[in-house]
Amino acid sequence: MTVVTRISADRADVFAEIAADAAARERAGNDPHEQVRLLAETGFTAITLDDDTRSGADIVEFFEFLVELSRADPIVAHILRAHYWFVEQVRRLPPGPARERWVAEIRAGAIFGNATSERAGDAGAKAFRTELRPIDGGWLLTGAKFYSTGTAFADWVSVAATVSGRDSGEQIARVVLPVDREGIAIVDDWDGIGQHRTGTGSTNLSDVLVTPDDVLAFSDPGSTRPVANDGPFLQLYLQALITGILLSVADDAAELLRSRKRTFEHAPDESPRHDAVLLQTVGEIDAAAHVSRSAVLAAAREVEAAFAPARRGSIDPELFTQASVAAARVKVHVDRIGLRAATDLFDIGGASSASRSKNLDRHWRNIRTVTLHNPTSYKAIALGDRLVNGTPLPANGYF
Repeated sequence: MTVVTRISADRADVFAEIAADAAARERAGNDPHEQVRLLAETGFTAITLDDDTRSGADIVEFFEFLVELSRADPIVAHILRAHYWFVEQVRRLPPGPARERWVAEIRAGAIFGNATSERAGDAGAKAFRTELRPIDGGWLLTGAKFYSTGTAFADWVSVAATVSGRDSGEQIARVVLPVDREGIAIVDDWDGIGQHRTGTGSTNLSDVLVTPDDVLAFSDPGSTRPVANDGPFLQLYLQALITGILLSVADDAAELLRSRKRTFEHAPDESPRHDAVLLQTVGEIDAAAHVSRSAVLAAAREVEAAFAPARRGSIDPELFTQASVAAARVKVHVDRIGLRAATDLFDIGGASSASRSKNLDRHWRNIRTVTLHNPTSYKAIALGDRLVNGTPLPANGYF
C-alpha cells in the first residue's frame, strides 16, 4: 500500500482523471476501484487530517472538495461517505495509541467502510439486532447489515452492534475490523436504479472474533451526557452528492445545446443555441446547481462550528442542533430543485436526448436514489414542527 505523507497531486488533474470515463463506467456497470485507489494514493482520502506540513481541511473546505469530486463522479464520492465519516470520528479521539493507530492507517491510504443499517427495525433507530457477546479475551460478533455503502471497496469496516451480557445494561459498540477477517462476508447485492456501483449491499457477520483493540467506542443510548452527533455531516454529505451531480447536469446541458443542429420548424429560433426557450432552461439548471452549492457550503459552516470544539473535547448540543437544522433545510430545498433540473435537461435535447448512448438519464436516477435515503417530506415536517411548535428534531440518525 502506498504510504502518503501529504497531498502532492494537483486536485484538478485527479478530478479530470476520475471524470474521464465516469459516464461510461456507470453505463457498463464497472466498479471504480482504480479511481478510489487513485484518491487514496494521492492523499485525498486523508484530506481532513493534520500532518507536519499542513492543517487538515475543515468541514467547509472538505465539502468544497466533495462537491467537485461528486461533479467528477458521484459514485466514487458516495463510496467514500463512510470513510470520511470514520476519519471525522478519529479526529475526535483523545491523543493516544488508538488515535495514532487509525491516523496511520488513514495516512497509509486505507479505506474504511460501514456496516450500520439493518433491514429489521425502524430506519434511523439507534438500536441493533447485530450482537457483540463476550467470550474470554474478547467478543464474538454476529448479525446482518444492509446498505453497507463503500464496504466492497474497503480495507476495514466499522460495525455498530448491541453489547450483550454487560452488567451496566444495554450498550452500543462500534468496532473496526479488517474486511478479510474470518466470519465477515460482504455481498454487493444493491440493485438500485441509481448509485448502483457504490459497493452498497449486505455485510454478514458470523461469530467474528473481536478483540479489545478492535473496539473504537462503547456508548449508552440512554445516557444524557452530551455526545457528538454525526447526523449533520452524514446528511449534508448526500446533498453535496446531489449538488455535484447538478453541476454535471449543467455541464451536459450547455454541451448538449451547443451540439444541437436540428430544431422544430415552429421553434422561436432556427438555431437551437440561440433559442431563448432552451437558453432559459440551461440558465435555470445552472442557477439550481450553483445555488445548491452555496446552500451546502453555508450549512457546512454550521457543521464546522459544532465539530471544531468537539474535536477539542467540548461538545455543545445547541451547536449540533443548529447544524442538524441547517442540513435538513438544504435537503428539503436541494431534493426538489435537483430532480426538476435533472428532468429539464431532456427538454434541451429533445427526443434524441433520451438515447441510451447519451446516458443522460443517469443524472436523474442518481439524484432520485440519493434523495430516497430519507423522506424529504418528513424532514420538512420536522422543520415546520420545530418552527411552529418548538418541537425538538427527532433524535435519530437522520438529523
